[in-house]
Amino acid sequence: MRLGGKLRKRASGYRLLQLFVGSEGTLGIITEVIVKLVPLPRCRATAMVGFATVEEAGEAVSRSLAAGHFPTAIEILDRGSLELVRDKLPPGFEPNLQAVLIVEQDGNDEEFVRLDLMRMVEVLDGADNRIAQSSLERDKLWDARRSYGKVLMAMPKNFFAEDVAVPIAEIPEMIRRVQALARQTGLRIVTVGHAGDGNLHPTILFTDEQRHLVSHAAAQIFRDALSLGGSVSAEHGLGALKRDFAEREHGPIAIELMRKMKAVLDPDGILNPHKIFPEQPATDEFLNAMPGWMPNPNRRPRRAELGL
Repeated sequence: MRLGGKLRKRASGYRLLQLFVGSEGTLGIITEVIVKLVPLPRCRATAMVGFATVEEAGEAVSRSLAAGHFPTAIEILDRGSLELVRDKLPPGFEPNLQAVLIVEQDGNDEEFVRLDLMRMVEVLDGADNRIAQSSLERDKLWDARRSYGKVLMAMPKNFFAEDVAVPIAEIPEMIRRVQALARQTGLRIVTVGHAGDGNLHPTILFTDEQRHLVSHAAAQIFRDALSLGGSVSAEHGLGALKRDFAEREHGPIAIELMRKMKAVLDPDGILNPHKIFPEQPATDEFLNAMPGWMPNPNRRPRRAELGL
């Protein structure tokens, strides 16, 4: 099959292209790809905005979007992640902040881009605001977020990076639940994420002695995301790790329809088998146990898994 093409618009038939994109290799093998090249914007403006509480940061994101500001990026770092990258924060940055937003706007009109960012920062109303005045300052503001994965990989502890999504308004509640889970389990769990689309990456830091706690903690993170109207995977798919949560997220009718699609396109079940679909009933007891996997402390995630 040849799906999609060089057309800018097409409205004939079902969206088979979108069906294959993100199917994790379970429906077919892609042998050729047509990509769209997007010109880089001429101008960028970046700010770092700190908040006294995670709730204030989450409310600020919602308030900014409701006011009609749609930045290129809104990244969030909670207190735990800020502690990991404290040496990358701007000099004199308020040390007791509980959350930080890194906000960026881009475009081809420098005056408009800069003015829009300044208005956005005003709406965000943070406790400590830093607006980059040059490309060098902009890179320095991004250092904290961009170095997060490198800091994790350099730590002596093991880590397990997750990927969930919740409605934007539920970001503070999701981070609160992650922090409560850390207190209950004794695990250190830090969170960064793409606040503009509700995509969070809770990262569990653990010792070899705590390894048995990790799968249960991850399962609770998945359940919390679903209970808030979210998803167990925002970017990286289900695979074998999260397949048993698929029915809870999508419902039995949708899962059965997906199984039928799989059977039509892969009747022998040879394309990336044992992924996507639950293989046992998704009871609470079964999901609490999360059998069949355990994070390997000797394996370091790829950059994509860290949400970079």
